[in-house]
Amino acid sequence: MLDTSTPTPPRRPPSCRFGALLPIAGCGFAPSVNILGSFFPAWLLCIVIGVVLTIVSLRVLQAMELAPHLGPPALVYPCLAAFWIFATWLVVFGS
Repeated sequence: MLDTSTPTPPRRPPSCRFGALLPIAGCGFAPSVNILGSFFPAWLLCIVIGVVLTIVSLRVLQAMELAPHLGPPALVYPCLAAFWIFATWLVVFGS
């Protein structure tokens, strides 16, 4: 006679357990910047610098009277911000 009162859970191969832990391997180091004793994530600093550089770039383009010729602002300005954010990341942390 078969005892069905306590079902046993299905056994998973060891590779499944290892595969579940693989994405966590990248969490060992988080770049942070010390500003006046407080640590900020590096991506936050890059976003702030990128947005400031985007505003400066837009003012320069307006002063040179090139802003009306760029195209749709809803496409150009976010792309310009992304450019400055990623460029800041590469220059400061891309070693």
